[in-house]
Amino acid sequence: MYRTLPVVTPKVFQSHFSQVAFETLSEDAIEARDLWSFLDTVTSRGVIGVSASYRSNCELNAIAFSSPRRALVVHFTGDALPRGSNYRERNRVARGRNLLEKEILCNTDYQKYAFRMDRIAIALYLDLALRIDRAVDMLSVSPSDRRSPWALMDALGGEEILHQWNVKELFFSDECRPVSDSDLVQQAWAACEAALLPHMAAPFHTVGRIRTVAIPDEHMAVLAKISRDGELLDSLKPLTVKNDVMPDIAVNMDNLTLTCSRYLTRIRNSAQQYLQIETRRGAQVFGHAIHVEGRQAQIEFLGSLRGDAVESVTTFGKPHLTSAEAYRENVVLAILQGDSTLLSHAFVKAIWFPKHLIWWSPSKHPEFKIPIRCANLKVNPSQGRAIEKILSSSDADRVVLIQGPPGTGKTTVITAAVTSIISFPAARSRTVWIAAQSNVAVKNIAEKFAKINFYDFALLVSKEFHFDWCVSTCPENCPAQHMP
Repeated sequence: MYRTLPVVTPKVFQSHFSQVAFETLSEDAIEARDLWSFLDTVTSRGVIGVSASYRSNCELNAIAFSSPRRALVVHFTGDALPRGSNYRERNRVARGRNLLEKEILCNTDYQKYAFRMDRIAIALYLDLALRIDRAVDMLSVSPSDRRSPWALMDALGGEEILHQWNVKELFFSDECRPVSDSDLVQQAWAACEAALLPHMAAPFHTVGRIRTVAIPDEHMAVLAKISRDGELLDSLKPLTVKNDVMPDIAVNMDNLTLTCSRYLTRIRNSAQQYLQIETRRGAQVFGHAIHVEGRQAQIEFLGSLRGDAVESVTTFGKPHLTSAEAYRENVVLAILQGDSTLLSHAFVKAIWFPKHLIWWSPSKHPEFKIPIRCANLKVNPSQGRAIEKILSSSDADRVVLIQGPPGTGKTTVITAAVTSIISFPAARSRTVWIAAQSNVAVKNIAEKFAKINFYDFALLVSKEFHFDWCVSTCPENCPAQHMP
């Protein structure tokens, strides 16, 4: 019996509007004929656009596949196989997933295009135990920040051929609102259409294909954990932040300059955020940061403050990824695309694959037993053993994990180990790098060095942290520098 399918008309490109019929299926109801019916509409180039939606816990909720005129949406239960279900139900789910993998995901007759294919590939593996082959991450063609509208519009063929407002509404809508099947279809269709644009053939051809079907399970497990942990941390970021600002605010015609008083609630220079400025008389205007340097932020706003004093400033939306977050995302993508051998590095293997045979490059320095020297620090026996491990030249101690609750002296251990190395004549030519998960943590270690009058170091922090936040709180002799 013929079924009437729902239809959506994407308005992404200026040149044409195509109606796209789509079918929605649950994973336990997938039949081969459903997939074949969709695949019959794919062009001879074998291009399929893909998009996905996720639950609040970052698990895969649904995936859409699109050709130029037909789409298919599949909803998932949210577990490797649903717990508590009977054998028949579990068998139907397993059969549906196997069909999806065989006919589309790993079928090399088709190339799958998505704007964040890295996240889709990870979610398919982690949440559904499925692989993918010949998959293209479309954002890889853009030099812009992967989370920005500009990267998306580059991947769509260029802003001059797009309805920019519609693109932003479709892809950058309220993060609290679930993605509808209609929006999911339009996103997948846009990916398919962009992949078929003649002037985009060359850029996409240079992008490395994601082939999780060829990546070992143990490597995929590591990539999945790193990626999903990052997504979960990102999902915890607040969408609304009340910015703590100093009362001395300079107001001009259409902009104002203010000074933030807390680093955690500082104003950031992000195209994904907007600011709400409220006056003491209750008037509200909206704007965005056009320049941020340290504590100071210059805000451009629409409307007029009418000479009234600013009562509060509130930021809406998520900030850009930090440099560390963006780098982590890019590394995972590079490994998925086969452009990085990081997982074979000895240090990485020692942490993630400790049972593997690890070959360490011979040290270029003579091996000496470095004694502990920290005259200005009190070190207990447990800290002393930890310091000895750090100073050891044994291959078994190349990676050392030191665990301790707050206040147990981990920073003291770091300080003592560094001063011991620097004070030992035969090791003075060595360079010691100390890395931490945040700018504040790096600053805390620098302050620990300063307390014992040790200043033979350079402090490198992010550019936005360097101004005011770091320099004004570091001792005068602290040689602070910033990284771009």
